[in-house]
Amino acid sequence: MLKTGLLFLAAAAIAGAQTRDAEGEVRLTEALRELEQVTGPDSLETARVLTKLAALHLSSGNLAQGESMSLRAEGIYGQREEHNAERDANRQILASIYLGQRRFADANKLLRNMLRNMLHDGGDRLAVNTYANLTVAAIGMDDFVQAEEHARRCVELARRTLRPGHPTLAACFNNLAQSLRFQAKYLEAERFYREAIAIWEASFGPQHPDVARGVMNLAAFYHERGRESGAEDLYGRAARIFEQTLGKQDPQTLIARNELADVLRAERRYTESEKLARLTMAEMEKAFREDDPRLVRALLNYARLLDETKRRAQALAVLKKIPGMDTTFR
Repeated sequence: MLKTGLLFLAAAAIAGAQTRDAEGEVRLTEALRELEQVTGPDSLETARVLTKLAALHLSSGNLAQGESMSLRAEGIYGQREEHNAERDANRQILASIYLGQRRFADANKLLRNMLRNMLHDGGDRLAVNTYANLTVAAIGMDDFVQAEEHARRCVELARRTLRPGHPTLAACFNNLAQSLRFQAKYLEAERFYREAIAIWEASFGPQHPDVARGVMNLAAFYHERGRESGAEDLYGRAARIFEQTLGKQDPQTLIARNELADVLRAERRYTESEKLARLTMAEMEKAFREDDPRLVRALLNYARLLDETKRRAQALAVLKKIPGMDTTFR
């Protein structure tokens, strides 16, 4: 099963890297060079800047570079016997990078080790983020029962530790909804999707990308349940928010519009569906690797559209673009 919807990472440890642009990377890189000369390449000061650079790369999607920086920082922290919150912060970022790379088992192992060694001082707050990310890892490994356990623990700790309506609580709710949805616990899943969206709207306003991501998840839930009118409205809303805040060619805008195309297919509005699917797929093929699950899903959706409109040969040709795909169309 190709799981649709977005999971929310909760690496609150990223707080040290407020600047997310090229200028910020240049400044941090310059600071790193100076610190390496003044304090040494294995100093705590160097490790702190490496962690900030890793967080910046994570936020901008440069996962390989982020991993390199975070692993180097981890090596420096590991040279010291004492366990400290800065190392936990760096590990949280590294785990989020692994999740972004779909290395779910690696992330799960790292996060579980963090839980065992977590400091008592402030540990509960960090544990909220750890359980949120453990939920993502478990869903990625199709262990939905374990994911639900992690997500409920995340919600419990967030309610106890964070202020009411904190955005991280929304992430916990969203991930809990995902774990419930994949277990066919539909009524409860929808309730938690809506609670997550309400918190993000109250925290950031109705036009924030996190709101759009939450709306996308509810739209995917509706689409799977055959509630196409509601899914159409929600995907349209998400796409408009992404386009206004991130741009027309941003991958999230493209994904939202491509999923909207599949809803139109389900509504038998084939001409509209094909027009939108073609526009988005061309850009997605430029933006994603050929084995990226998001592109794979888009190709499968388009092949289904072609098959339903009696173009079996063209549908098979689309399926052949998917690495390792059995081209026996179903």
